Amino acid sequence: MRSFRPYYNLSFNLVSVAVLLFFSVFVAQAGDNKLQRFYENARVGYKDASGKVVVPAKYYAGSEFIGGFAIVVDNGKRGFLNEKGEIAIPLQFEDAGPFVNGIAKVMLNKKYGFINTEGKWLAEPKYDFAEDFTEGLAVVKLNGKYGYLNTSCANAIAPAFDNARNFSMGMAPAKKGNLWGYIDTQGNWVIEPKYQDAYGFAAPGTARITLNNELFLIDTHGAIRKKIEMKSDEEKEERRGRH
Repeated sequence: MRSFRPYYNLSFNLVSVAVLLFFSVFVAQAGDNKLQRFYENARVGYKDASGKVVVPAKYYAGSEFIGGFAIVVDNGKRGFLNEKGEIAIPLQFEDAGPFVNGIAKVMLNKKYGFINTEGKWLAEPKYDFAEDFTEGLAVVKLNGKYGYLNTSCANAIAPAFDNARNFSMGMAPAKKGNLWGYIDTQGNWVIEPKYQDAYGFAAPGTARITLNNELFLIDTHGAIRKKIEMKSDEEKEERRGRH
């Protein structure tokens, strides 16, 4: 008797391929449903994946979608669109950052605060300066001093520094008096302030600092790993002028 198994296997394989193709197209479409920014007559709008205009090009500026929202600017004010192209938070701010884990910095009446995705204040606008959240902490400046808020917008590190930068690899550059060092997430000095300037750590665990008007890379223990040669005398003079 003739066997039908080869034909059965062929049919089964064709069905499997069809199913896989269907889900591949479905996943691709699902992952490609974010609105895309476009420019027209020096204005910004947004289109869907098929090229259909969802938001006409009417904004002075606009960001890509980050954290489910795009920042748009018009008449000197900033607000947020949701992924449907609707105004989720009205254009009312003088400055705004992207949503990071549902929190965004904004400026109102020349003071910074933080809002949630509903536009409600998590931290009232009272700060002279603010950064976006990195590693769960945000730099803020209050009464001339820098500190950090946690994601509950409570003081994680009280404003006590003369300058400060974002956390990376669990450490942040902070300035006391005229010198920079590095603190941990509790605000304790990991590397005592002794540098003229200091920046965040990056892979593979080094940070750029200025010591005696020369550039170096240090490791997370403060040991010098490499000297960075300045490109010109003009660069050297410019760096001296900063201090």
